[in-house]
Amino acid sequence: MESAFLKALARARPDPGGGAAAAHGAALGVALLGKVVRLEARRPRTAEGPGFFWEALLEQVQRVAETLALLQEEDIRAYFHLSRARKSGVPGELAAALEAAVACPLHIMEQAREGLLWLAQAGSRCRLHLLSDLLVACELLGAAFRGAHHIARANLPLLPAGSGRAHWTRELAQALAAAEDTYLKVRDELQGREPCL
Repeated sequence: MESAFLKALARARPDPGGGAAAAHGAALGVALLGKVVRLEARRPRTAEGPGFFWEALLEQVQRVAETLALLQEEDIRAYFHLSRARKSGVPGELAAALEAAVACPLHIMEQAREGLLWLAQAGSRCRLHLLSDLLVACELLGAAFRGAHHIARANLPLLPAGSGRAHWTRELAQALAAAEDTYLKVRDELQGREPCL
């Protein structure tokens, strides 16, 4: 079954593009995380295992999913505005469109990292047979923040010199380092809980 987004992504046209695809990949990871959280929330609880943890976690996961859906649409709009601004040649309009084309993938990176943080919470308490699903989600979120970083960096050289390019370069480098560090820690924690063969 092919989604409308995947059909649109495969068309021979520039949008949706890599940024929207990165947001979609992150959304897949968050959806898989949501599945695990819902399964755990439905499980009968013992006195030492209150269900409220899973309900509270599900609210946070749903918030990330909603934000990623908005960012996927925002990336498509940002590309459209960038294309229009490049054709118009108005310097101020182009600079603003370029900043939006860098800011949107940066926000996708941040949301992917937040998804990883909530994934760590689920992974610390879920049943062992669900860890493989969380590891898949972890890989999807890792690919998403790296992909979004590629898209944002591709737009950096287009920013006029002295227009904030150094600021955006620093922001992207910090976001990438934070997301990579979170990804590695979460992956190692999940793998550390896997049953030995």
